[in-house]
Amino acid sequence: MRRQYLFIWVIILTILISACSSQKVGVYDDLNKNKMEKSFDKYLGTPYKWGGSEPGRGVDCSGFTSGVYQDQGIIIPRTSRMQYTVGDEVARDELQYGDLLFFDTLGKGVSHVGVYTTGNKMIHASSTKGVTEVPMSTDYWMKRYIGARRLTGSDLRSGEVGGEFHLLPKAYPLRVRRLIDVPTADIIENRFIGLDIQNDAEGNLRVASSVSVWNRWEWGLEFQVNQFLGHNVDDFGFELPFVNTKFRIWEQKGKIVPSLAIGAESNCRNWTITTKDSADIEVVDNRWSPPRNAYVVASYKYDRFKKLHLGRGRVSGGLALTDLFAYHDTSATFDGVYDAFLFMGVEQQITRRLMTTLEFDHMLLKDVGITWNLGFQFALNNSSSIAYTWRNIGAKERSLERAMQFSYILDY
Repeated sequence: MRRQYLFIWVIILTILISACSSQKVGVYDDLNKNKMEKSFDKYLGTPYKWGGSEPGRGVDCSGFTSGVYQDQGIIIPRTSRMQYTVGDEVARDELQYGDLLFFDTLGKGVSHVGVYTTGNKMIHASSTKGVTEVPMSTDYWMKRYIGARRLTGSDLRSGEVGGEFHLLPKAYPLRVRRLIDVPTADIIENRFIGLDIQNDAEGNLRVASSVSVWNRWEWGLEFQVNQFLGHNVDDFGFELPFVNTKFRIWEQKGKIVPSLAIGAESNCRNWTITTKDSADIEVVDNRWSPPRNAYVVASYKYDRFKKLHLGRGRVSGGLALTDLFAYHDTSATFDGVYDAFLFMGVEQQITRRLMTTLEFDHMLLKDVGITWNLGFQFALNNSSSIAYTWRNIGAKERSLERAMQFSYILDY
């Protein structure tokens, strides 16, 4: 009987896989420049109309870009924020004809989109002048520039209308300020509020908030409430806020030069340390992990591994300075001597919604030992994600810490 049911389930699974795979019909390889120029001519001079998509009568920014690509036979999402989820990231000095350009004009993340042409110019639907071509190197656009996406090279699936293909997003836009504990060279695109809920024995709650300036400089705060989810009522209370800042020197340049940033953070973790006294008796104590006072970090984003059916990813690594007074009981104050250590993390996309992270921290830091962490992050939607992490895996003197983290991008 069980074999019969197993056989039926195998048939159902095969049908489902076949149905899904039949929708993936290819890759958008080549942009038809002549057809796009004709589309531009058709839309030029069209007045702005919020929600509009008709050339000559009225169109908004995302209606214009979706219409231009629909003339290519490509269906992309309707809003600028959703259009930012498709295609591949492109550095500003690597822009090509037909790339989508995204801007923050309202102070709430992606709110405007245009199409790059040539000579550092773009065509877009202006709210005052309608569809027009303008230089994107002006102060107004440079200060509000968020990023660019190239749609060629993306997967397609067939649409309901013959000859039309829907572009599939390669990944949900998971905002990652740090992988788990290791920082990246990226900064957030807008203001951010998140929760970091630790479901370990300590039962602490962390609330993080951050804001970026000019899409280059980021400032953040984290507040920790001790024993918020724990049982020790006597230890309930607030820690001093953890602060962090990060300045991105440059974005990744093509496929060779990684992005680079400098920063500093006072963020620590309350480690459970197991040591032995003079009588060889184990002593359990809580100590703060070494803070990453100052650091330099480089991040390199790579394309997906098609042969392994894995998505794109990122490698981040750098050098940091700390003072071990936060870790040792023998020095309760800053002693003026900095210790250097290395850190490295790998972020790998598994599916469009799922990403895994592996990192090695405190490498070559004396008296502490290497820390390696593992985590999985799942995108709930375009604004929120949930992650589960394991910290201090394999550490002899530190207890394993498991944490559940919920992140939400709040536009305010």
